[in-house]
Amino acid sequence: MKHHSIHLSPRHLCVVAAAALLSACGGGGEDTTPKRVEIRFAAVNGTQPVACGTRLPSVGTAGVAADVHDLRFYVGQLALINDKGTAVPVTLDSNAWQLTQGDEAVTLIDLEDASGKCANADNTKEMNAVVTGTVPAGTYVGLSAQMGVPETLNHSAIAGGKAPLDIAAMAWSWQSGRKFSKIEIDPVGGITTAPTSTNPHGGSANTFYVHLGSTGCAAKVDANGAAVKDPAGNPVYTCAAPNRMAFTLPAFDAGTQNVVLDIGKLFSGSNVTQDGGGPIGCMSGTTDPECPAIFSQLQIAYGAGASGLPINGGAAQQLFSARAK
Repeated sequence: MKHHSIHLSPRHLCVVAAAALLSACGGGGEDTTPKRVEIRFAAVNGTQPVACGTRLPSVGTAGVAADVHDLRFYVGQLALINDKGTAVPVTLDSNAWQLTQGDEAVTLIDLEDASGKCANADNTKEMNAVVTGTVPAGTYVGLSAQMGVPETLNHSAIAGGKAPLDIAAMAWSWQSGRKFSKIEIDPVGGITTAPTSTNPHGGSANTFYVHLGSTGCAAKVDANGAAVKDPAGNPVYTCAAPNRMAFTLPAFDAGTQNVVLDIGKLFSGSNVTQDGGGPIGCMSGTTDPECPAIFSQLQIAYGAGASGLPINGGAAQQLFSARAK
């Protein structure tokens, strides 16, 4: 059998070599286009979907029926976890519900629609249940995030500020920041409140509030007593307790699953028909008798002198989970 030699010109040799090099480096056909992501949020009470106007049959240690009064929370530090275990931040789209400033980003999840018991002056018909953006090309298997506003954005201006940080109902003037969560329910039959010096027989209330936010906040000043400001012109604060809830979903597929907040678990250790003192419900104060049970579910170190940081990175939290759409 005769063997026929193939003679390639120097130019052809260069083409073949370049093709071989691209193939060896994965350059042939590899898709490097950023991936679009759409991460949807929902709320449940156990297995029951939660919405304004739909009564929840059993909430808290008293197993009382309750109605949603408000259901909003900020999500920050959102990242997808790739198959190498690296958390890759989602680059958010720019819209009225999402804000990126410098290295920080935040989205407002608004699950109230101003119907039923949510029909009050603070609420609006507009809703947002989704985070949208992009991540670099790759394989993603999980998700990590915080319920909270990043510190560099938390103390920025509210009136005239940037959306979604310009919502007065989410402002927390007594801490010069934001309510990270505004999760409120109206238990059927109301709430019995503790006796006070002005009301020795106790009183009543309609709404049990869970307002998570940073506490012990104070503005920084320089040696001359002038307010210290960041590059964007916002005053810089230090907060004794940051109180941002961390959660990680090691297995999460944005195409087939939602990120679900179980408010049944949030209230599982609380008797929402009783309030032992201070603001009704839990507003993150370090001496509020209703807060230990709530912060236990949030998995945030709580109490006078506590760090206000996630306990073990929030590893034991059960409020957020991945569930099929």
